[in-house]
Amino acid sequence: MLRSERDYIMRMIAAAAAAAARLRERLVGGTAPDEIVRDARAAQIELLGQESSLLRALDPTSAAHAIGDADRITAWVELLRVETAALEAGGDSAAARGLELRAAALEKLARADKQKR
Repeated sequence: MLRSERDYIMRMIAAAAAAAARLRERLVGGTAPDEIVRDARAAQIELLGQESSLLRALDPTSAAHAIGDADRITAWVELLRVETAALEAGGDSAAARGLELRAAALEKLARADKQKR
């Protein structure tokens, strides 16, 4: 990977981390959960690009393989967990549980990838 490509990816990851932190603060501060879900999904699109919908539809292993970058996967996990918290706060426990299982699987895959390095 070229240095300029890696720098771009690192900026995207930093922006996703900042978005996750802001969204958590807003959720705790009383922002409507559906607004947090919407904004978390928008941040995921910023991080993952046009493939975001496809990546959400794939199983975690295939999605992680398609992304191919453990740091980017970890940033996605953080945004998924914000979305999970918002879904839970909004009363959609079933969707929250499913999304948390996905986040946990992706996190495990990212950790395994980092250990290979």
